[in-house]
Amino acid sequence: MGVVGILFALPPQKNLLTMKKFSLLLPLLLCVLLHTTPTTAQNRDYPNAVYAKLNFMDFGLANGTDLAIGEGFEVGYIRNVAPFLNVGLPLKMGLATLPHRGESPAVVGRSVVSSVDLIAQIGKISEDARVSPYLFAGGGFFMEDFKNGHLQIPFGVGANFRLTKYAFINAQAEYRKATTDKRDNAQIGLGFVYLLHESPNKPQPDRDNDGVPDVADQCPDQPGPAAARGCPDYDRDGVPDKEDDCPTQAGSATAKGCPDRDGDGFADKDDDCPTVAGTLRGCPDRDGDGVPDKDDLCPDQPGTARGCPDRDGDGVPDKDDLCPNEPGSPANNGCPPVRDSDGDGIPDDKDPCPNASGPFNGCPDSDNDGVPDNLDKCPTTAGLSTNFGCPEVKKEDKKRLDFATKNIQFLTGKTELTSTSFKILDDIVKVMQRYPDYKLLIQGHTDNVGDPERNLVLSQGRAQTCFDYLVYKGIKPERLKAEGFGDTRPIADNRRSAGRALNRRVEFKLVLDLEAPKK
Repeated sequence: MGVVGILFALPPQKNLLTMKKFSLLLPLLLCVLLHTTPTTAQNRDYPNAVYAKLNFMDFGLANGTDLAIGEGFEVGYIRNVAPFLNVGLPLKMGLATLPHRGESPAVVGRSVVSSVDLIAQIGKISEDARVSPYLFAGGGFFMEDFKNGHLQIPFGVGANFRLTKYAFINAQAEYRKATTDKRDNAQIGLGFVYLLHESPNKPQPDRDNDGVPDVADQCPDQPGPAAARGCPDYDRDGVPDKEDDCPTQAGSATAKGCPDRDGDGFADKDDDCPTVAGTLRGCPDRDGDGVPDKDDLCPDQPGTARGCPDRDGDGVPDKDDLCPNEPGSPANNGCPPVRDSDGDGIPDDKDPCPNASGPFNGCPDSDNDGVPDNLDKCPTTAGLSTNFGCPEVKKEDKKRLDFATKNIQFLTGKTELTSTSFKILDDIVKVMQRYPDYKLLIQGHTDNVGDPERNLVLSQGRAQTCFDYLVYKGIKPERLKAEGFGDTRPIADNRRSAGRALNRRVEFKLVLDLEAPKK
C-alpha cells in the first residue's frame, strides 16, 4: 500500500491533519500515477544509473499521531538485470521527528535517521519515452542516531521524467514497514537520475579502415562498403561478392546479387519469365496448380491435364467435358449414356444446354435479352440480338480506338513505343474494362518502303508491343490477339509521303470472337 492508500485508511481526524501536511506534495504524486505513459522499451545500451534526491519523511502518519515532517537526502545506484527489472541500492540519511516508544502521552524527539536498502524495481528507464513509471519493493537496515538498528520493508511507486538523453527528474512515493514498534513511516522523494554511458565519440576498432567498425564488419580484414556489411562488393549492389552469384552485374539481394528485372526473387538467368513476376520458376501461376500460366490451358482453374481440371476423373478435361460432374466416356464427350440431366424434356444429346433448363430449346437466357445463353456471346450482359446478345460499342469509345490507330507511334524502324503513346494505350485499357465480354484485335501495318519480309516482322513486333503493354496493365491475354500484315493492307497511296504516314499504323478493333475473320 502506498502513501495515498495510507491516507485514506486513517481515521477522519488524523487523516485531515496529515493531508494538510502533504497538500503540496500529493499533486506531484497524482501526476505520476494518472498521467504517465507506460513504457516497454528496454535500455540495453545504458544499464547503469546513479541518482540523488531530497526525501520528506513522516513517522506520525503511520503511527497514529501528528508529527512534523522530517527532511533528508538519498543517493543510490540502479542496475538493469532483465527486461523491466532493475536492482537498486539506496543510501538515506536525514533528520526526523520520531515517537518515543512506551511513553504515554508520546514524547517527541528529533533524531538522525539513516538506512541502506536493497530493492527491486519493476519498470525500465526508456530511451525514447518522456515519462517512465515503476513499482518497487525490497528490504533494508534502518538506524536512529547511528544505533537502535532494525529491518524495514520499503515499497512504493515512482516515475522518471526525461530532461535529456541521459538525465531525468525522479519523483517517488514510498511506505516503509518496520519490524519494530512505532517506526513505520511514509516518504516522498524528489531528485535527479543519470544514466552512465561512454562517450558517443569514442572511435570503434576498424582494422581495414573501410568505415565499418569491426564489431559490425563481416569482413574485418577486407575493405568494403557499409551496404555490403563491410565486405568487398565489386558491382556495388549491396550483396557482398562472397554471397553474390553475379559479382560483376548489379542485382538484388533476393536474387543473390543477380539482375531480376521483374523483381520476383528469381534471377533473370534462372527465370522462365524474366519480364513477368511469378513464383513458379519465375512465372505466374494464377491457379497454383504447378503449371505456369504460359503453358496452362486453364490458367484460372487448377488442374493436372496441362493445367485443366477433370472433376469427375473420367479422363476428359472439364473444358471439353459436357458432363464434368459425372464420369463418362471420351466418345460421348465425357457424358454417361443419354439422359436428361436438367429435366427440361430435351435429352442431353439433343439439348444445347443439358445441365441448365430454359425456354429456348432447353437453354436459359440469363440476361433476358432474348438471346439464349448458348448463342449469347455476352450471357450476363443484356444486348442486341443483332449483335449476338452483346451491347453495342458506344460512339465515343469507337472514336478512342480510331484515335489510337492514328496516334500510336514508335521509334523509327523499331518496336519501342514513344512516350506519348502510353497514355493512348491507357485509354484503350479503360475501353476494354468497360466491355468485359469483348476481345481486341491488334493489327500492325507498315508502308511499302524497305524489304517486305522485314516490314512484316516489324508490323508484328509493334502489334505485340501493344499486346504486352495491355497485358501488363491487367487485360487478360486471352482477350487479345496481335497480328502483323506488313505492307499488304494499305489504306492510302504509298507513292506519297502523307499516304505512307497513314499506312504506318496499328489498328485496334473490338470484336466478340478473335477467331472470326476481320478485314
